[in-house]
Amino acid sequence: MKKYFLFIFLLPAVLQAQEILTLENAVGTALEKSYDIKVAQMQQEASELQVFKGNAGMLPRVDLNANVGSAFNEVSQKLSNGSEINRFGTSLAPTTNLAMSWVLYDGKRMYATLDRLKGQGQLSQLQTRQMMENTVASVMQAYYEVMRQKQTVAFLQTIIKYYEERLTITQQRWEFGKGSKLDYLQSKTELNTQNTQLVQAKNAVKNAKVTLNNLLLRPADQDFDVQEVVGIMFDPTTEQLKSQARAANKGLQALRKSTDISLITQREVAAAKLPRVTLNSSFGYSLSKTNAGLFLYNQNVGLNVGLGATWNIFNGEIVRRQIQTSKINTDILRKQEENLWVQLEADLMRAYNQYQTDKELLKLEEENNEVAEENLKISLEKFKLGGSTILELNEAQRSLNTSLNRLTNARYNIKISELQIMRLSGELVK
Repeated sequence: MKKYFLFIFLLPAVLQAQEILTLENAVGTALEKSYDIKVAQMQQEASELQVFKGNAGMLPRVDLNANVGSAFNEVSQKLSNGSEINRFGTSLAPTTNLAMSWVLYDGKRMYATLDRLKGQGQLSQLQTRQMMENTVASVMQAYYEVMRQKQTVAFLQTIIKYYEERLTITQQRWEFGKGSKLDYLQSKTELNTQNTQLVQAKNAVKNAKVTLNNLLLRPADQDFDVQEVVGIMFDPTTEQLKSQARAANKGLQALRKSTDISLITQREVAAAKLPRVTLNSSFGYSLSKTNAGLFLYNQNVGLNVGLGATWNIFNGEIVRRQIQTSKINTDILRKQEENLWVQLEADLMRAYNQYQTDKELLKLEEENNEVAEENLKISLEKFKLGGSTILELNEAQRSLNTSLNRLTNARYNIKISELQIMRLSGELVK
């Protein structure tokens, strides 16, 4: 008795210990821990690190050069005045210089390059948001699946209560000789069938939780409960959806940015047709020491400054072909953007139509469920009083079973439809 009392005393604490995972917390955890998002963010950081003037060639280049040379040689000379020189000589010649090269003008190629680097950084940001959007959609769908399986368990438990009551009635009738044993056996079979479905449904709940835990990078066996999310949160008009999708859909935004980058690339390539002006300067020091030459010691310190200009007149039409190729790539991206919008608009309308249909179906299923449950209660009372057959009761039970199953699926389907609309319109991640 003490053991039972202790169990009852500890039961509330056990129930309270189970984590209640809200949808907001699940999404927040996924955004914080997702490996895919972290990789995308690191790629974005790497892309943004490339956006600086020096990488575009807008800053001077300064090099420090140094060299030390030494020579060993034997000198044998006979001069016209009759003197002779025979000496083993050594020489040392250290040199160093500080050189600068600065492109002053290159047809504004450097400015186009900087703009392209900025565009690539912005494209990387959009790709990160796309990854976040995909992650959020996966987490929300997995969360709704846990909800659906949990509701399935709940409606099966409700159904089983009616089957247990039916079994009790048929058993009592059979034992008192007022009913058929066949009715009792059929009732027991039906109850076992429902219990089997309940076992399978509980396992489906566990597997759905494993899937969600996996997306959240949590231990697969970590238990939790979810909150019901039934209310409609998103109900725009078709025009609002189209307008929002054109402005915020991540796929469209990425293609637009790619088109902008392609246009900038055209400017980069076209700049090769213009002259290039470079400022060159160097400050140097050199020393030469030898014991076997005409000059035994020679030292130089000097500053050189100059302008250089190059202008390519002909290079085998390489630049012209590069410009043509770049224009074609830009046209391809524009066509892809147009095609994506056509597909997106169709997907959006299908999703909106499905969403409206799911709302109507949900309302109908809620009404059907109320009718089916009331019908079963009446049928069960009539069966108790002997006013109906077991076949009629069985049909009422199956109707409620079907109704509850459809209601559970309708609640799930409307959340999935809502999720699809939010993702297509760009409302899911802002």
